[in-house]
Amino acid sequence: MKNKIKSPKFMDILIDIGYLFVSGILFGVAYNMFFVPGEIFIGGAGAIATALNIMFELPTGLMIFLINVPLVLLFWYFYGLRFCVKAIVGIIVSSVFVDVTDALGIFQCPFANPEENTILCALFGGIVIGIAVSFMFVRGYTTGGSDLAAFLVKVPFPKVSTPRLLLAIDVLVIVLSSVATTVFESGSVYDCYLSILFSFLATFMFSSMLEFMNNGFDKTKVAYIFSDRYDVIANEIGTTIRRGVTVLDGTGWYSKNEKKVLLCVVKKNEIFPLKSLVRSIDENAFMILSEATETIGQGFKEGIGDVSIEPKKRNKKSKTK
Repeated sequence: MKNKIKSPKFMDILIDIGYLFVSGILFGVAYNMFFVPGEIFIGGAGAIATALNIMFELPTGLMIFLINVPLVLLFWYFYGLRFCVKAIVGIIVSSVFVDVTDALGIFQCPFANPEENTILCALFGGIVIGIAVSFMFVRGYTTGGSDLAAFLVKVPFPKVSTPRLLLAIDVLVIVLSSVATTVFESGSVYDCYLSILFSFLATFMFSSMLEFMNNGFDKTKVAYIFSDRYDVIANEIGTTIRRGVTVLDGTGWYSKNEKKVLLCVVKKNEIFPLKSLVRSIDENAFMILSEATETIGQGFKEGIGDVSIEPKKRNKKSKTK
């Protein structure tokens, strides 16, 4: 009897488990080593959970889970189950790992006096949480919180920008969490300002690391090449750099002559070989190189970008006489 070959679906599940495990460990590191000891609030459900832990010693992970429950239920109602599944998995993984690693005591704050090293807690915590979330994003998972809240606000206000909503929600949560913990600990206004400042620093580090992890290693350039020897250049790009080329039809407005334009996408380490190749074939070639925000497909990132989702359309029941 022949051995069964593992299906792509099964392999995807194994890869997802690996990514989620690493992400969960990093969540435990971020919260238990840096955010809770340094009293840093990263925004969303995590910030509220951190504040509740500091004030009442409630489990951070459990609080993250409980805060997300009503958000998930509302999101499920308005947007459907399909968009909820990976959010639910991401929330459970992050919540469980934060509390389990805390209970095991394997991730202790590396600083003897966290209150005197708040800026380091903000920097390292922001970096670690950025890596953790990027590991989830790359497989399509999310951690709920302000993401879900922003989409729920868009139900009655569909024209409001999602990034602006996320920013507004995170700023509001950070400020309220900082004020609440400062008042609870009988701190000064100066302490509150510092808490807000360092929390914003952590949020900035988180956003920067998330952007770097998602796009920093796969920066690509879009090259437009105008040359009378386009056919030779296209062949050389395919054989030497091993990149696909698309030939576009164009017309020179000044000369009114038809032109062929080559369109090619290359990685950052292929930019210099491309320019050298084009110049060696046609010194008069005209090139335009522009930044590609994201490149998905064969030879580049094998993934899916952000998906725009809309609330479910609900049929209004017609009143019968």
